[in-house]
Amino acid sequence: MNNDEYIKIKEHAKEIFSDDSHKSRVREIMKNSWDNIRNFPYRDFDDIKKWQLERISYLVDYAYKNIPLYKKKYDAVGYKVGSIKTWDDYDKLPILYKEELIAGFPNEIVKEIDDFNLSTRSSGSSGKFLTLAVSLDAIYNDTIQGYRQYYLQSGNKYTKEDMVLYIYTCPWWIENLDSEYQTSFLPTTTPVDDAVKYIKQIRPSIISTYPTYLNKLSMTGIKLSDYGVKVVIVHSEQSNAMQRDMLSKALGVPVLDEYSSEELTRIALECPNHTYHLEEDACYIEIINPETLKRCDYGKEGVVVGTNLLNTATPIIKYWQGDLAVIDEPIDCECHNNCRVLKEIKGRYMDSIKTPTGEIIPASAFMDIAYNWFLVFNIPIHGLRYQFVQENTRELNLYLIKGLFDIDLEKIKESVYLLIPKTMKLNIMIVNEFPITIGNKYRPVISKI
Repeated sequence: MNNDEYIKIKEHAKEIFSDDSHKSRVREIMKNSWDNIRNFPYRDFDDIKKWQLERISYLVDYAYKNIPLYKKKYDAVGYKVGSIKTWDDYDKLPILYKEELIAGFPNEIVKEIDDFNLSTRSSGSSGKFLTLAVSLDAIYNDTIQGYRQYYLQSGNKYTKEDMVLYIYTCPWWIENLDSEYQTSFLPTTTPVDDAVKYIKQIRPSIISTYPTYLNKLSMTGIKLSDYGVKVVIVHSEQSNAMQRDMLSKALGVPVLDEYSSEELTRIALECPNHTYHLEEDACYIEIINPETLKRCDYGKEGVVVGTNLLNTATPIIKYWQGDLAVIDEPIDCECHNNCRVLKEIKGRYMDSIKTPTGEIIPASAFMDIAYNWFLVFNIPIHGLRYQFVQENTRELNLYLIKGLFDIDLEKIKESVYLLIPKTMKLNIMIVNEFPITIGNKYRPVISKI
């Protein structure tokens, strides 16, 4: 695949989805399967696990027989078709890393090169952009699981008459089903005042966007509750519960998180009771010890590794997502979701800050301390932006873009030294723009070690 062919991929996809037959296919699936898909999270957990193992067994065999990367990878561990009969069998499969998918592009990660006519790209939040082929069935089912997401996160208030507004980098493949399940789209480059006018005009029930863009909306003073909004869903960037709670109070509507990735699709959704339930029919997630590469028990912290249960064009099996988190058993939640619970999502393992003694401090700890610059340290942070960057274990760089007020750098230094040892050098620099920008996402903490 040459440069021109690569650039034409997205335009070709637009042509494909200009055909209304795709909407007809989604409507057909909705007619036959909507109740089953909508109610999947309420199934008995033993039934969910049984379904997952059967699906994974199929996907592993398919990948082994059709995708060159997996043929080589699984031959090396002696895999035979039909080997996945138990979860212990699944545990024996090797982990898949982003570097392998990048190196295998294009011929090694698809069955046929034309599979890239439908493709997606990771946004490069890890610093490495990746192109994946996507199967039509995956797009159809992901679209319907999207409708379910709005149903779940709205507390079962979402209906087929409701409008969803995406403020995002690009629209979804299938934008609406005629007069039902309608969506609208604004790019994140839209001036915030124009977005406010548009929201007042179309009165969406749900808004899905980045935390940074939602923060800009909140600074206009708009009360989204006055314009029909039931819930706002944030995604793609790290945010913490305090930030979402503050935004919720400012905007007058619940602000809930979606934890997802291009590779694994929806991973976990924050329910109205603020519990993250795994999307067990979208991907299978496990927590892996980063040192031993063995599965962690419930309640133990490790790295998120997952299998995409939808996509067969570029199968994603036991993929190193790279974020630190904890998984617990299903709980008796008021929303009645029976899927496992994801807890303590701390951002990328590789973006944790490492001290000279080997201690690992998760990115979330630095986000929390920054959030408390005003609440605890009385630092006037309105409009202030920050980015921590570590290049070696002996020092840490903190880049600040000034906001409306002057800031006390000594107080900021004092706060950071609550997290890192005094033996580390902290360099604080006032800049006009951050030294590292990756994709469309803001990353507050970056490790280059």
